[in-house]
Amino acid sequence: MSSVGIYSIPGVRAIQRFGNHLTSYIPPPPNENSDSDGTPSSPRNILVVNAHPVPTSFSRSLADTFVKSSEDAGHEVKRITITDAFQSNMTRSERTLYTELLDSPEEKQRTLSREVKAHIDLLKWCDTLVFIYPTWWMNTPAALKGWFDRTMIPPSSWDFPDPQHKGAILGLVPKLNNVKQIVGITTYGATQMQVTLAGDNGRRMISNAVRHSVCPQATVLWMGLYGMDFLDDKSREQFLEEVKNLPKEL
Repeated sequence: MSSVGIYSIPGVRAIQRFGNHLTSYIPPPPNENSDSDGTPSSPRNILVVNAHPVPTSFSRSLADTFVKSSEDAGHEVKRITITDAFQSNMTRSERTLYTELLDSPEEKQRTLSREVKAHIDLLKWCDTLVFIYPTWWMNTPAALKGWFDRTMIPPSSWDFPDPQHKGAILGLVPKLNNVKQIVGITTYGATQMQVTLAGDNGRRMISNAVRHSVCPQATVLWMGLYGMDFLDDKSREQFLEEVKNLPKEL
């Protein structure tokens, strides 16, 4: 039976989606958002966050390829490229105010930098959030981690559950319910087995922690190029082609 036929069976798509909620190692089911020719019937609002300090890097090429292919597929795309100009360290003032003024969102908004405000606005605009970065030391680059620290903040991106509500579950209250899917595209110097055994902290942070800030039904799709330090140009070009074809499936 073809994959299309399998998903015509009631419950199969829901089961796979549930598995993807448990772990990103179970891929989400194919999207029902495209026509037979691959053109998206409902174009996405895609925010691409790319973190690599070198403009000529392979990671930047991946981001460039994904953005162009997404636009060609009819999606609307906006991009954040985290460079040295971005202040990745949370300031003392930002940390002091991190959990203060939660009851006064407008007041807290006035304390944020112009750059952080702009990035939060983009997070609230998109329905698809894409992270493209190199995995260093089994984690995201420090600049991307700093971006999470400064932009994924309460009460804009998430909030604490009401302690007075007895039925509240442990965890965060998502405020980015507009985000319906997360995509991770990353490169690894190590093999897939080495990365998996080491924990792949960047993937775990994005697919587990960051996921709690978005729509509870959101899926996570992951693409990784492993052992890239030892790959030839043909292997890299093949991965670029896979990234190029991805927007048609969103």
